[in-house]
Amino acid sequence: MNLSELWSYDFMRYALASALLLGPACALLGVFVTLRGLAFFSDALAHSAFTGVALAFLIQERTGWSVDPMVTVFVFSLVLAGGMAWLMQRTALGADSVIAVAFTGSVAAGAILITMLGRYRMIDGLLFGSIYANGPEELARQAGLALLVGGLILSQMRRLALATLSPELAQAQGIPTGWGNVLLVLLIAATVVVSLKMLGALLLSALIVIPASAARMACRSFRAMLGLALLGGVLAPASGVVASAGLDLPTGPCIVLANILFLVLCGLWKMGRVGLA
Repeated sequence: MNLSELWSYDFMRYALASALLLGPACALLGVFVTLRGLAFFSDALAHSAFTGVALAFLIQERTGWSVDPMVTVFVFSLVLAGGMAWLMQRTALGADSVIAVAFTGSVAAGAILITMLGRYRMIDGLLFGSIYANGPEELARQAGLALLVGGLILSQMRRLALATLSPELAQAQGIPTGWGNVLLVLLIAATVVVSLKMLGALLLSALIVIPASAARMACRSFRAMLGLALLGGVLAPASGVVASAGLDLPTGPCIVLANILFLVLCGLWKMGRVGLA
């Protein structure tokens, strides 16, 4: 089956729409995540989804109650994110230590819960994603997330940018710098839950971190960084979906490799610009 025939199927169109919705939203969020040094924070939350889904399965198996795994993922992610933010702000522990504890602890808890289940379910899709399983309901959630992330960040752009780039100046102007971290924590948790089906727990943070990192490497100004990150957030996921369909390869890894290619191209462009200067 050639590529033109594949696009006649709903699942392919849904997959591309999902990439075009989530890619830019994650990239925009990633600009502030990377500038605040929270790249591994998003990775830890993505891996916590493993525990949230396992918890839902265990509740269903032991009690017979029907529990939506996305609900337990969201609740567990919010609790974990809130705990991590509290520890980073209220204790002497460094951010890297808090993230390492949360990362390993959530994965260990998930592994224990999985072993308590009578059988393993949805593990491959949870770890690596299954973007072709998207449907109208998932796309509606993803569109809502894109609007939420874009709306909140754009409406609070000045406050977020000032608190991120110059915390001292932000405090001098009466802008509390801690609220920005809280907002990002909540947005990361929501993004992890909604985007989990696209890339899975193991690869999701790439959608947040890589476009922003590429833009940060190539750009001199904050505004240019935002623009280039959004461009990468559109091109790389869409290219990954197309390459996956055309070459019959796993979609999640193709999207990640497309993001890495974007990072390499930005690095080469930066090197060429410096060499010409």
